[in-house]
Amino acid sequence: MNATQNTVGTTDQFHQTWQVLMQQLERVLSLAHQRRPNRTETRESVSIAKHLLDRLGSYPELGGDAT
Repeated sequence: MNATQNTVGTTDQFHQTWQVLMQQLERVLSLAHQRRPNRTETRESVSIAKHLLDRLGSYPELGGDAT
């Protein structure tokens, strides 16, 4: 596999992860606006968002090392 193919694959993964993160952040915001949010569900949603942010940070597009 050459460098161009690797970059394209990484870019696709980056964009997929970005989309999932945006959906997760929408979920966090939705929970934050509830009158009585479920504490466990809120913690889980925030934890997932943090995980996705960490994952995005490993992509070269953001200066990380995807290896």
